[in-house]
Amino acid sequence: MIPSYPEFKKLEWRNKEEVTRFTQSFLPYSDFNFVSLSSWNTNDKMMLSQLHDNLVVLFYDYLSEKPFLSFIGSTNLSETATELLEYSKRNFQVDFLKLIPESVALDLPDNKFRIVPDEDSHDYILSVSFLKDLCRQPASKITHAGKGCKRFLKFYPHYHVKRFSDKEISINEHIALFKSWADNKNHNHGELNEFKAFERLLLNNENGNIIVSFYDGNLLIGFVTVEILSNDYAMAHFGKANTSYKGIYDALLCEVGKMLDEKGIKYLNFEQDLGIPTLRLSKSKYKPVFFLKKFIITKTT
Repeated sequence: MIPSYPEFKKLEWRNKEEVTRFTQSFLPYSDFNFVSLSSWNTNDKMMLSQLHDNLVVLFYDYLSEKPFLSFIGSTNLSETATELLEYSKRNFQVDFLKLIPESVALDLPDNKFRIVPDEDSHDYILSVSFLKDLCRQPASKITHAGKGCKRFLKFYPHYHVKRFSDKEISINEHIALFKSWADNKNHNHGELNEFKAFERLLLNNENGNIIVSFYDGNLLIGFVTVEILSNDYAMAHFGKANTSYKGIYDALLCEVGKMLDEKGIKYLNFEQDLGIPTLRLSKSKYKPVFFLKKFIITKTT
């Protein structure tokens, strides 16, 4: 059971239903998605609490791994923010709250709080209809992503697609591709928090993900992991590819779009760009229809 503030407990998979109770009435913000929470809990220090019937999460930054607090809910928001800011400054020497969903942030009184958009953390929401037609865009309206998709189909027509569940996936070959991707980027995969998060996702076969994977013969060349959230939304958690296959990411997302369209899904949460310029560029080319905005909260005095 999630304890009442100021008590906290470590995040565990058995907390999934309780966390979902707090988040189910909100749009699917990636940071409060339980699969994401569980996967990115790479140091096993993420903590949960509840305050005024709002869910409180002690996060560790995805890049720096520094602690900060956030919350989601709809009751006594001003009191909740005030108490958490005091706790954060006292215990972590951090004078802000992060990843506060828009509907929460904009209900806080601006005479008490400074409310600043955190563009690096906004979730990109993509249209499934746009994705599924990437490779069929007419020349007069073709986008950069559409060109990439057509380039992939032209040069690699013999690729084939497999869809795996968490229980069916070949963990070793997908991890090997991630390691190869890291090597090509001159990264040490063992030092990447994202790699640790991906391993956690693969090793927990209760996540309910669908993994869309591309093969060239028997060689895995790319994948995207997708979670169906509702009748309208899905979320892409991880995706990696052999970029020597030009346009492969565009073709992968086109295939994801086709799959989601078959299931009647309208939107794909493509998560945030973390302020990384190359990531922002690559996500923007899929023409997000809107963003799930998040805010940084501090006290005015």
